[in-house]
Amino acid sequence: MSTFDKGDYVVAAADGAGDRASSSGRVAYRAGDEFEVTSVYSDHLNVRMVGGGAVFRVPRERVHQLPRKIGEVPEGSIHPEHPGLSWLFDDAARMADRLGLCHDYDRLCDALGIPGRVRTFTVKVLSAEGIEVTAKVQARSQSLAEQRVRAQFAPAAPLALEQIR
Repeated sequence: MSTFDKGDYVVAAADGAGDRASSSGRVAYRAGDEFEVTSVYSDHLNVRMVGGGAVFRVPRERVHQLPRKIGEVPEGSIHPEHPGLSWLFDDAARMADRLGLCHDYDRLCDALGIPGRVRTFTVKVLSAEGIEVTAKVQARSQSLAEQRVRAQFAPAAPLALEQIR
């Protein structure tokens, strides 16, 4: 028996319909539709279509878990931050600029954990000595910004501090 948790995403194994959870009526769905789990019960799940909509009941045996989470790199695949893929993200960022989709593109990249357009990220670092440093870093993703900051605080790199007047 599969274990499901609230917030999981599942996919319909076959066409069907489920009773609405909080009102009368039914919600039809097709094989392959993705749902977000809102509640877990022993014999059924309460779900809603990805993107919103009414919550409805679906028997556990009518859904299965996705093979991997969106944005999770499959085993043996190239990681999205690999330098050999940078051309793809450069082109996608230029198309987002041209089509006026920058905000949506940035949200999509952040949700997938992939490099997006070069933006300014704020990174906070707390040293072992209790010193907190906040840095603004130009990078393609939050993780790349954090890597750049960590590299600056490596023991081999001397810190250059600017006195605030």
